[in-house]
Amino acid sequence: MPKAGTYLRPELDPGSSRVFNCNDLARKFAREKVEDRLFFKNAGMNRLVIIKEALTDERIEPHPSGFAVGTKLYIPYNEADIYEGGRSAFCHSSQLQDVLNQQFGFDGAKASKDDLHRDLKLLEILDGLPSLDAFLMRDAIEVEGVAVNGRYFEIEESRRVAIQEFIRGKIEPLVRAAYGDQRSVAHRVSQLVDKIWETKDTEALGQLIEAFRIPVEEAPAIFAAWKGIVFYCYEYSRTKAKREEFARWLKDGAVERDIVAKSIHASIDQIRRGTVDRMREHWSLVERTTREYDSVYARFVESSDAANFINFLRGAKSVYWRMGDALSRLDHAANCWDIMSKNFPGRKLPSENLEPLLDLLRALLAGRTSGSRAASHAA
Repeated sequence: MPKAGTYLRPELDPGSSRVFNCNDLARKFAREKVEDRLFFKNAGMNRLVIIKEALTDERIEPHPSGFAVGTKLYIPYNEADIYEGGRSAFCHSSQLQDVLNQQFGFDGAKASKDDLHRDLKLLEILDGLPSLDAFLMRDAIEVEGVAVNGRYFEIEESRRVAIQEFIRGKIEPLVRAAYGDQRSVAHRVSQLVDKIWETKDTEALGQLIEAFRIPVEEAPAIFAAWKGIVFYCYEYSRTKAKREEFARWLKDGAVERDIVAKSIHASIDQIRRGTVDRMREHWSLVERTTREYDSVYARFVESSDAANFINFLRGAKSVYWRMGDALSRLDHAANCWDIMSKNFPGRKLPSENLEPLLDLLRALLAGRTSGSRAASHAA
C-alpha cells in the first residue's frame, strides 16, 4: 500500500502553478549560503508553503475579491519534512493576524514595523493573484516595488524575457489602434506600453483610459488583469504538449495493470470518468476564453472595432481569475500525475496505486486540495 504522506507530497512539491514552496527554497539558499536569502524578513515565515485553493467549504470565509479562490498558508510542524503535517490559515481569514502572532511573533518587539509591513504586503500581493506562476509573482512584486531575491522565482531569464516580449507584442498594437495614426504619440508607444505594464500611472494613460471607456479608479486593476490574461494565453499554448499527454493517459492509459474484480474495475472507471469530466470543464473554459480574446483582439487591431474589446476589458478581472484558476488546476493535476506515475513503466499503475491517484486528480480538478485518501495523511 502507498506510504503515509504519499498523496500529500505532490500537493506541496514545487512545480505546480498553485504551489509556492518557500520552505524548500529558503532551506536550499541557506545551505548554499546565498546572500539576501530570505523571502520574508520574519525568518520563521520562510518555512511556509503557499497554496492556491478553491474555497468550496461553506465554513471558510468568502474571499474579498468575490472569487472562490483563496491563498492558504501551510505551516509545517517539521520544516525538514513538511509532509508530516502542519497548520494552515487563509490570507483573507479574519484569524490571520492571530495565526501570525502565535506562529511568527508578529506582536513581538523583535521585528521592525517596516519589515512586518513588507511581509504583510507580500502576502497581500500573492493573495491578489489567481495562481502562483513564477512570472506573475515576480512581476506583481516588482510592480509594487518590494525587493525579493529573484532566485525565488524559478524561471530562466530567457523564458521570462520571451513572456515579456509576447505580452508587450500583444499590447503595443492595441495602443497604436486606440491612438489611431496620431504622429504626435507614435514615438511614445513604447512609453505607454511601459505604463500599462506598471499599471499605476493613470494620468499618463488618460487618453487610453478614455478610448477604452474604463473608469479611472478601476483602470489599474483592469490593465493588470488584461496583462494577466495575455500571460495565461501564452501559458495555455506553452503547456499544450504536457496537457495533451495527461489527457491521453486519462482516456487510454488509466487502466489498472493487474487483474481485479469487476466491481473494483467499475469503481476505478467511475472515478476516471469523473476526472475526465472535470478536466474537460476547465479545458473548455480556457479554450473558449482564449478564442474569445483572440477574436475581439483581432477585430480591434485589424478594423478598429473597439466595441467588443471594450466589453471584454470591462469583464477582464473576472476573466483573469476564472482563466487563471482553471489553467492552474489543470497544471496542478498534470504535475501530480507526472510525479506519481512516472516511475511506473508505461505509466501503467496497479489498482492500489491507480485508484487513489485518480481520486486525488478528480479532487484537485473539482477544487479540493486533497482526495479522501490524501486528506487522511494531512494534519
